[in-house]
Amino acid sequence: PGGALGSVARQARAGDAAGTRAFRSGEVVVVVPRDAVEELRRSFIYPGFDYRVMTMTDSEGRQIFTTEDMDEHDRGEALVALRPCGWKLQSQLWEKAGMKTDWPVEVRAGLLSKVVTTRFNANSAVPRVVGAFRRDFLAYTLALSVALLPIPATLLVRNAVSLYDIPSASMEPTLLKGDVLLVEKFPDAFGRSRRGDVVLFRPPAALEGIVTGSGSRLPSTSLFVKRLAALPGDRNIRLEEGGGGGDVTIDGQRAAGPDRSLCRDEPLGLIDRLLEDGKGVSIDELKDGEAYVLGDCKAVSVDSRVFGVLPTENIVGRPIA
Repeated sequence: PGGALGSVARQARAGDAAGTRAFRSGEVVVVVPRDAVEELRRSFIYPGFDYRVMTMTDSEGRQIFTTEDMDEHDRGEALVALRPCGWKLQSQLWEKAGMKTDWPVEVRAGLLSKVVTTRFNANSAVPRVVGAFRRDFLAYTLALSVALLPIPATLLVRNAVSLYDIPSASMEPTLLKGDVLLVEKFPDAFGRSRRGDVVLFRPPAALEGIVTGSGSRLPSTSLFVKRLAALPGDRNIRLEEGGGGGDVTIDGQRAAGPDRSLCRDEPLGLIDRLLEDGKGVSIDELKDGEAYVLGDCKAVSVDSRVFGVLPTENIVGRPIA
């Protein structure tokens, strides 16, 4: 078949192809339990986990986009750089496993092809379920319990745990567009959050105005995801020179979180135009009930730099997987 169904069917068959399968930068593969897995565990490649192919190089160290056009020997010698989907949210798991380096890790394509399939292949279903429970046993046990409860009880607690699909590039490279988070939305989410945590929140009025002013429709149930950069009482929040490319400092120190320049620029420069009237480029002190949030991709993220402070009561959830 052609179209989307044909693409899914081809990807499903790719996981069972004989010989060294072809890899493509950007694709997501799933590790399944096979003999070669034990050798890959030393590189923290585990069954049931989804890994994204970040980059690839051939046997001579040249970057390539795909191994599809290479012969069998050269294809097997290519190095594939992998990173788990949602790796930032799984940092405690990797530290507990003894990981001392950072992602991505490189694996020889010939070895990797023996143990991976696609997310559309039926062979990946059971390993992915087992891997999910390994990542966060309590969260997935809670989600499963909710799913198995009688309907009235499920309706009662469904607002406490939900799935959230990342809709934009504003949190790259930590969270990629299309990633799915399991979110807990128990009361007082802000009270359980610390500076640097990723949170989900209802949009404040200023952000609603920006979205609707651009011609987009904002459903009443819409949530946004950003990183908590400053808390009530924090002082001297400043956007340094450079517009969308400038760093945010809090009392002279760079705001909590990763390097916010590790993502693709937005070619139209929309964020620079929004920052011309940004409500959060200079704040002397956050009052009680106020927080300051930032996206991990400063080149595209519409965050507190633009819409100003976020009422802490708007923070309603925290990702748990």
